[in-house]
Amino acid sequence: MPRLSIIIPVYNAERHLRACLDSLLAQSIKDMEIICVDDGSTDESGAILAEYAAKDGRLKIATQENRGQGAARNRGLEIARGEYIYFMDADDELAAPDALAGLFAVADADILDALFFDAETRVDEGIVVPPSIVRAEDYIRSHDYSSVGTGRELFARFLANKEYTVSPCLVLFRRAFLEENGIRFPVERIFYEDNIFMTRVMLAAKRASHRPWRLYLRKVHANSSVTSAPTLRHLRGYLACYRDVCALLARGGWERRTRGVLRDRQVIYKLHVRRIVDANPSLVASAKDEMPMDEYAALCEVLVYPLHEKAINAFRCLRDRGVAYTVRRIFCGRQAT
Repeated sequence: MPRLSIIIPVYNAERHLRACLDSLLAQSIKDMEIICVDDGSTDESGAILAEYAAKDGRLKIATQENRGQGAARNRGLEIARGEYIYFMDADDELAAPDALAGLFAVADADILDALFFDAETRVDEGIVVPPSIVRAEDYIRSHDYSSVGTGRELFARFLANKEYTVSPCLVLFRRAFLEENGIRFPVERIFYEDNIFMTRVMLAAKRASHRPWRLYLRKVHANSSVTSAPTLRHLRGYLACYRDVCALLARGGWERRTRGVLRDRQVIYKLHVRRIVDANPSLVASAKDEMPMDEYAALCEVLVYPLHEKAINAFRCLRDRGVAYTVRRIFCGRQAT
């Protein structure tokens, strides 16, 4: 049984796939399996995977009809046999040959359910991305989280310091932890499924820690999800995140700090839904035609924006972004930010 399973969903990634695989095969840790799930690619991704699998027996290929990144990762989890799980995106790379070995050593020594680390962000030449959408500092934490604590404690600390990121590519997981808690990605084909998955991780982990190591190279290019215009699928993704947090809060039994964390997420997802609708008002009509009644009712509820909630969010904005940003937001709206 390999000590480490690496899971990579692959969909039309021919441009970046070789660099991704090369960075993995160059890792100093050798006791691993690389599970590539071809999610219905129509380019040369399948041929590239076959080429690499022929050269290195640690690379396994699974194929499926296009079902989305979450379903591909779930398929990889079904196949994985490693003691630890690492998710990677097919268009990114690891920064150093000893990246996984270093993470594995810490997770193994501290018996961690989840070990977090950081990333460098690289934007392709010619790609212009607003700083409000992609900021390099979003994936670099400046505070010390090296002590071992629960996921809930780490969740609260990340959010308090504005250093929480939802990417599962910046976490090494113990596979038994994911299995014991039934943690999987949403089966629905939505955007932002990482948010739901990582909330489950943060709430369930008994032993979690972080190292300020920038081991992941996160690349932003023309086809990245962050550079694509918001669509109904983006809207439904954030709405699904909002409804998921509502369900968690309704379940009850959370200590005060965790309730506060979940309410923070609830507000953030509401604001994301409203931002998308502000920028694309026609999506509401599309939503009415395509969404089930309960989902559309939840959307209508989110779009109601009472005065007291506006005041609370203005205070949050003032606290987090400063006076100039808040004034511009109030008078010019979200599109101008």
